[in-house]
Amino acid sequence: MPTPQKMHRAIKRIMDKRDKDALASQYDVSVCINSVAAARQGFEAVPVHGTVKEYSQAVLDILSKLTNDFYDSDGEYTSKGLIGDIYLDVSQYIETQIPDEFAHIDKKEARKVLIQEMAKLSNNLTAPASVLVEAFIKFEAIGSSGTEYFLSVTFEATSKRDFTMIGNIYENNEYSNSILEDRLELIDDEI
Repeated sequence: MPTPQKMHRAIKRIMDKRDKDALASQYDVSVCINSVAAARQGFEAVPVHGTVKEYSQAVLDILSKLTNDFYDSDGEYTSKGLIGDIYLDVSQYIETQIPDEFAHIDKKEARKVLIQEMAKLSNNLTAPASVLVEAFIKFEAIGSSGTEYFLSVTFEATSKRDFTMIGNIYENNEYSNSILEDRLELIDDEI
């Protein structure tokens, strides 16, 4: 298993390759360059310390946030998509380097359960999202295989009317070591 420093250097090489790809892009080159620069800036801001797993997760967290939050008006859709591609490159590399403690979990099923339950919850919200910003909701769901999953949901304000529902899914009721995280953007019609 690599050290955080080795992981940093490997991710830097992924960013360097994406820089070259951006310069040769068939789309708007400046949009691609700006997207890679934003991803690199987020990645470089992550302190290189702790365990390799902690460091890797911190990098993935910042790239995931950028995938949801980055906006370039010149490339409204292209820019987010490119950061999402960088996230996938980095996460796939990390998966090959760090043993998966959840190898026994069907991640496809877990993701499906998480997305379905978040969608149900968003359709059944009765309180305005602004009231829910401090909420931490825990509940259970059963996958099609019969596997029991434990979910948690929090809300984060991204503007006065926009909110993000952040869902995590776990394999046990201790709610530690999330298997997956997903986000759902919401608009509070009450405001």
